[in-house]
Amino acid sequence: MSSTTDLSGQVVVITGAAGDLGWAIASQCLEAGARVALVDLDAKALAERGGPDDPRLMRLQCDVADPAQTRQVVEAVLAQWSRLDVLVNNAAVVTPGEKIGDLAPAHWHQAMAINLTGAWLMSRWALAPMRKAGRGLVLNVASQLGSVAAPGRGAYGASKAGLIALARAIAVDHADEGIRALSLSPGAVLTSRVLRRYGDAAAATSALAGRYPAGRLGEVEEVAQTALFLMGTGASFITGTDVRVDGGYTAI
Repeated sequence: MSSTTDLSGQVVVITGAAGDLGWAIASQCLEAGARVALVDLDAKALAERGGPDDPRLMRLQCDVADPAQTRQVVEAVLAQWSRLDVLVNNAAVVTPGEKIGDLAPAHWHQAMAINLTGAWLMSRWALAPMRKAGRGLVLNVASQLGSVAAPGRGAYGASKAGLIALARAIAVDHADEGIRALSLSPGAVLTSRVLRRYGDAAAATSALAGRYPAGRLGEVEEVAQTALFLMGTGASFITGTDVRVDGGYTAI
């Protein structure tokens, strides 16, 4: 997919960019010719991504749940590069596993603030330059758990379902202004977080792969390549829908 998607001259903003998936998406965008603003709360991890003097990169620390900070991110990108073509809302938190009846209010509010409200705030500010330019894409990284439930993941799943609905709302509200919006829902992917939880790739695969018709877990590059395709002209008639990269998990 990367070989057929040309993002030359475009500016992509990615939240949660210090994480494995965020950086994988950023790397695909860079290979396709884009300039990329990496946005994350973890400034130290952010500094370790990419070359220190790469003029194609910006690194911006931000709490996406903060209205002022999210607005400042968009203002900084426009001040540096004078355009914003793609926003990838990838920042997320996984709250502790709790049944709905036991769910701590703080954990519910944290999931909503970061996973959903943060995406709306970033979209709110990013839509202004997109509307002015008459083009743009908002891509929300949701989850298979936005469409199906898993025990103890009620807050996370509800926030991801909200991301799917938010993408549809943006698509409907702004299609006449040349703006597309989509959600991208990965299944279990072999990220460092998953590897830490299970110990290694073999253990994670043994524990989880049987739930997937594909018989395996996903790779971050597979999700990132799908994201890149959705940014390109080949996907220009795709908007207002959820694209699942889940190995068939939600098909059964």
